[in-house]
Amino acid sequence: MSSRSRGWQSVLLWASPLWLPLLGGCALSQAGAGPGGGVGTVAYVLGQHSQIHAGNYERVWSATLAALNQMNIRVIKMEKDALGGTITARRADDTSITIKVDPNSTNTATVKIRVGMFGDRAHSEAIQAWIAGNLRSGK
Repeated sequence: MSSRSRGWQSVLLWASPLWLPLLGGCALSQAGAGPGGGVGTVAYVLGQHSQIHAGNYERVWSATLAALNQMNIRVIKMEKDALGGTITARRADDTSITIKVDPNSTNTATVKIRVGMFGDRAHSEAIQAWIAGNLRSGK
């Protein structure tokens, strides 16, 4: 192999980590404290907003349904068992919303929200805030 080829290979190898954000297309993640009743981790990965909430699975499920009702978001379908549940809903502008609630332990549950096909971070965060508020107020 010529020295010229090795020179380009080292440049490409060095520069490849710089390309990853461009290839991802979306914000890869953000971690921090959740709003209010959130217990721990908040993440926004490839259009899906995920937050761990303080409360058992049934309580978080109820708070999620109450949040959708308070925000005038129409629930289309619900599937739920002991291992987790999924809510399919629609906003007034007919944008789809998929919410997954998964129990983590006896005291926490994770809520994952995707608004539309590619995600809507602001709207997902608003739903999470309503859920957290409902958990704080005991709804």
